[in-house]
Amino acid sequence: MHSPRLNRFRPLLVGTKIPENIGSFARLLENFEVPEAGLVMPNCEWREGVAQWMATGTSKERLNSIPVHDSLANAVADCQFVVGFTARAGKNRRMSIRLEDLAAKLDGKVALVFGREDFCLLADEVELCTHLCALDTSPGFPALNLSHSVAVVLSDLYRQESDSRRGHLTYAPTEEMSPMFEHLRTMMIRVGLDRDGNPDRMLGRLKKIFQRAGLTREDLGLLRGLFARVMAEVEALKRDS
Repeated sequence: MHSPRLNRFRPLLVGTKIPENIGSFARLLENFEVPEAGLVMPNCEWREGVAQWMATGTSKERLNSIPVHDSLANAVADCQFVVGFTARAGKNRRMSIRLEDLAAKLDGKVALVFGREDFCLLADEVELCTHLCALDTSPGFPALNLSHSVAVVLSDLYRQESDSRRGHLTYAPTEEMSPMFEHLRTMMIRVGLDRDGNPDRMLGRLKKIFQRAGLTREDLGLLRGLFARVMAEVEALKRDS
C-alpha cells in the first residue's frame, strides 16, 4: 500500500534514451512509495533487456505497467504545478524554487519533470513548467546521472512530507490556466499593449508570475471577471471619445 507522503507528486521522465535509467526509475518509485509516475516519449527499448534487469521484485511489475504519454502537455494537464529539473541555465531557464522548499511552497498535484540525459528539457517543455529547480552539486562537475537526480529529489521530498495531512488549497490544473492566459492576451491587445511591441513577450513573463503564485479556480474566475470589466470600460471610453 502506497504511503500518503508522495501521493501528490508525479515524477515524469521525458525522452529518456538509456534503458537502465528507466529500470532504475521504476525501482525508485517503489523505494519511495510513489503512486503516480510516467514516461513521456521514451526514446529507447525498456520493455525488455537491461531495463528489466535494473528493476527487481515489485519494481519490475511497476516498470511493466508504467503509463506512457505522447507529450508532456498531456502528462501534466491535471497538475497544478510543473517543476522542471535542469542544470542548464539561460534567460528562459531561471531557477525559481529550491528543492528544500518545494513541498512547503507547492500545494496540490505537482509534476516532477526530468529531461533527457544529454539535452535535458527542450524550450517548449520548459515553457510548460511553472517552476525550474537545480540540484546543488559541485560547480566543477555539476551534472548528475538521470536516475541519481530522481533519487535525490524523491528522497528529499519523502523527508519533507509528513504522513499527517495538512490543509491544502485546491489549485487550478494547468489545462484550466490556458484559457485565462488567452483572455489576458486579448485584454492586453484591447488596452493597447501591442502598440509598442510584441504582447506575447510581456505575456510570457506574466504567465510565469501567475504560475509561480498558484491560482485556485476561484482566482481564475476573479481574474477573468477583471479582464472582462477592463475591456468593457475600454470599449465604453472609445465610444464616448
